[in-house]
Amino acid sequence: MDQLRFTQDVIRLRWRQPALRGPRVRIIHVHNHNRVLAFHRWLEGRGRDVLVIASLNDTTSYNYWVGFPAAGRWVEVFNSDVYDNWVNPTVVGNGGAVEATGAPLHGFEASCAIVLPANAVIVFARDQGD
Repeated sequence: MDQLRFTQDVIRLRWRQPALRGPRVRIIHVHNHNRVLAFHRWLEGRGRDVLVIASLNDTTSYNYWVGFPAAGRWVEVFNSDVYDNWVNPTVVGNGGAVEATGAPLHGFEASCAIVLPANAVIVFARDQGD
């Protein structure tokens, strides 16, 4: 892993996503058996909502359903799997974005099946069309 690149990118992510610096956080999903934790960060009335999903599982999960705060397009703004053997030639993820069009889940109005890489953190931000 390229630790320096990873650290720089996480710091940039925090600055580009103001919700990651704000006071509001809501844990939306904890699944001990699957070893998955998901939480929602947001700034009331401004900035992009952010959904952070961490997997401590040794295998990649395909079609893992997670609730999203709103229906629509969510951009995958961070995927730590890319840093495994920098640049990971076999990185798995969500192709840059997902469409949350599924039924309500985890207390949210929408959901989506995502690809959750093994031992990774992925971050989705609500698409603002910019």
